[in-house]
Amino acid sequence: MLNENNTRISHVFLKSQINYHKEIAPFARRPLTTLLIESSQKIFGFKTGYAFILVNFLLLGCSGVLVYKLSRVLKASKTYGLVNMMVFFTSFSVLFAFFPPVFTYDEPLQYCFLLLALIAFVRHKWLWYVILFTLALVARETSMLLLPALILFLPSTENYPGKNIFSNFKKYAPLILLPIFFYGCYVVFFIYHQKLLHATHIEMASRYSCFLENIESVKNGVESVVSIFITLGPLLYFSYFYLKRKNKHQWQNKFVFAFLLTVAINTPIVILTAFARESRLFALPLLFVWPMFMQLFGSDLTYLRNKNGYNNFLKNWRIILVFIGITFANILFCFIYYPQLGLGENTYFAAYLFSTILLLTTHYCLYKSTSKDQLL
Repeated sequence: MLNENNTRISHVFLKSQINYHKEIAPFARRPLTTLLIESSQKIFGFKTGYAFILVNFLLLGCSGVLVYKLSRVLKASKTYGLVNMMVFFTSFSVLFAFFPPVFTYDEPLQYCFLLLALIAFVRHKWLWYVILFTLALVARETSMLLLPALILFLPSTENYPGKNIFSNFKKYAPLILLPIFFYGCYVVFFIYHQKLLHATHIEMASRYSCFLENIESVKNGVESVVSIFITLGPLLYFSYFYLKRKNKHQWQNKFVFAFLLTVAINTPIVILTAFARESRLFALPLLFVWPMFMQLFGSDLTYLRNKNGYNNFLKNWRIILVFIGITFANILFCFIYYPQLGLGENTYFAAYLFSTILLLTTHYCLYKSTSKDQLL
């Protein structure tokens, strides 16, 4: 809701963005968010900026509630569900959703449809799943990138996923393919009806220029790497510790594998075809771990609240030197070098990045200082 040079709501800028999403081919075929914004303008008589805020903040709030709902459907306690919802809201791509250069537009609606589709999928409400996932594809076609990971959750793979996954895919292939089919029909109709075929060809051919811009300079390269790290880094870090455990629940493993698989698919696509500085584009895989955060990583967080760990940490001079060294480098990077990348002074990106690295550094040092017996 902010432009590149302003820290206040800009109705003119947001109006131009809505027009941009109506006129440019790849965005025009995602009409749902724009439709909701313009409808709220007509119904309530709001200015463009206020209509944008009403729609997208409501949708983002609904997404958080749906993260809680999906957590509960996945047998999380109320406390775990609330913590999972808090993790969603404090994730970088959500907390800074409307700051440049994140520029969130369609994602809140996409998240709502995807979370509703996942709830329907878990409950085996197949008709609703197909409808909701198709709507998620219309909201934003990148939803398609979640489908390969959903194969891991097909019915009858609970106890022997490796053995049954391919036979079950044949049986339940329509669950994966029907949303793609319906979305394909919609796209073909929309492109020909709106006469956007030539514009679509031009847009597809120009995608490679995004990759060149991501790596054209040291500044852009560092900004791209930071964008990936600040969005995915914390959950990849905790996934590493989860996979190191010996006693893991088979059904929980699926969420980590689904997350990692979607990261492997989505990340290269974003780097090659979009601007990597728009961190929200890397966040799609997080939909598999937001509703399961505490169930998956809750035991790893015990290191951060264990008194014995801090006592051992303060007694281990090697670990202290590691902590001081990383923290010093963290300060230099976040508050001296990173601001030179051209981000606004009032976005608090550097403070968030510093806090994230500090948290992970503290966790790692406590992990190295604490024995498993001391956690009990």
